[in-house]
Amino acid sequence: MDFTTISEIVAVLALLAASAFFSATETAFFSLDPLTLRRLAQRQPAASARVHAILTQPTRLLSTLLIGNTIVDVALAALGFALAVRAFPRFGESIAIVVVTVILVIFGDALPKRIGLLFAVQLAPLHALVITPLEWLFLPLRLLLERMTRALEPFFRPHGRTLSQEEFETVLDISNEEGILNADELAMIKAIIRLEDLRAGNVMTPRVDLIGLDLDEDPATFVARVRQSKRHFLLLYRGNLDNVEGFLDVRRFLLDPQHELTAARLPPFFVPQNSPLSQLLDQFKKRRIAVVVDEYGGTAGVVTRGDVLEEITGEIYNELNKPRPLFQAAGPHRWLVDANISLAEINRKLRLHLEAEGADRLAGWITAQAGHVPQQGDAVEAPGCRVTILQTLKQRVTLAQIEKLEALG
Repeated sequence: MDFTTISEIVAVLALLAASAFFSATETAFFSLDPLTLRRLAQRQPAASARVHAILTQPTRLLSTLLIGNTIVDVALAALGFALAVRAFPRFGESIAIVVVTVILVIFGDALPKRIGLLFAVQLAPLHALVITPLEWLFLPLRLLLERMTRALEPFFRPHGRTLSQEEFETVLDISNEEGILNADELAMIKAIIRLEDLRAGNVMTPRVDLIGLDLDEDPATFVARVRQSKRHFLLLYRGNLDNVEGFLDVRRFLLDPQHELTAARLPPFFVPQNSPLSQLLDQFKKRRIAVVVDEYGGTAGVVTRGDVLEEITGEIYNELNKPRPLFQAAGPHRWLVDANISLAEINRKLRLHLEAEGADRLAGWITAQAGHVPQQGDAVEAPGCRVTILQTLKQRVTLAQIEKLEALG
C-alpha cells in the first residue's frame, strides 16, 4: 500500500468524522428544550451563552450545517469512488456506490444524530466553539443560500396559523409542567387565546338583571333609587329597556350637589351580541360600558370593560358593582351555583365541557338539556356531572347544584 493510498484512506476517515460532526451538531442544538437551556445557564453560564447565541439565529445555523455537510459528503463520495476504482478496476464503480452510501448513512448520519440526541447538553457547548468560526468561513455561500431560500419562501409558507388552538394550549401545559409558566400565567394566557371564541353575550349582564332609570318617570325619585341600586353605572332608558338613551355614572351623579343627570350622563354605545371579546377589548380603550343588542335590535344586556378583563385576569374588575354569582362548595364533589353564572366560568372552574346551542349561562343550558321549562327538583345529566334544580323564579332557574360524577365512581 503506497503513501498516496494511505493518505486517501486517512482523508476518507477525516471526512467521515466531519460528516458525523455536522449531523450530531444539528440534532444536539435543535433537541435542546427551554428547560434544558435554563439548567445549562445555571451550571455553565459561558457555555450557555455560546449555545444561546447560535440558537437565536437558527437559519444561520442550518445554512452553515448544510453547506459544511454537503461539501464533506461530496468530497467523501468522490474520494471513496477513486479508491474503489483503483482497488477494483472492474467493479469499482458499483462497489463505491453501495459502500459509500452505507457508510455515509450509518456512520455519517444515523449514528451521529443518535449520539447528538443522547448527549445534546454535553456536545452543544463544545460544537459551538467550531460552529461559530464556520459561520464566518462560509459567509459568502451562506448569504447566497439564505437569499435564495427567502425568495422561494412565500411559495411554501403556510397560510393562517401553523398551530391549532388545542396544540398551542398543549404547548402551554407542557411549559407549566416544566416550570416555565406558573399557574396564574398559564390561566391568563389561555384566557387571552380564548377571547376570540367568546362573545359579548357570554359575559354580559343579562336583561333580566339590569337596573336603570326610566326618563319618563319623576326625576325627584332618581336620587333615592340611584343610592339603593349600589351600582357604578345605571341604564338610562325611555319607556322600556329597548329604548336606551345612555348610561348614568352613579359616582359623578351623587357627588353633584344638584344631582343633574346631564353632568353624569354618558352617551350610549351599542355592540352586537355576537361581538368577539377580542374586538370589544379594543373598543373599550375609549369606553367602559356598552349595551348588547340581539339580532332584532332589542336590548339583550350590558357588557363592561371589567367583564372582558375578568375573562383574562379573574374576578378583579366589577364596574357594574353587581353581586357575584354564587359558587360555593356544598360537600364532596358538589357545588351550589347561581344559575346566572356563565358556562365558560363553570367549565373553567370544574373542568367540564357544558355547551348548548344558544345558551351562554347555566340557566339556559339547563333549559336546553331538559327540553321543557324546568321545575324545582328536576335534574339533568351531562358527561361528568349531574345538575339538580334547587330554586326557580317565574319559570326561570335561579339556583342549582352541580355534582361531578366521575369523582364518585
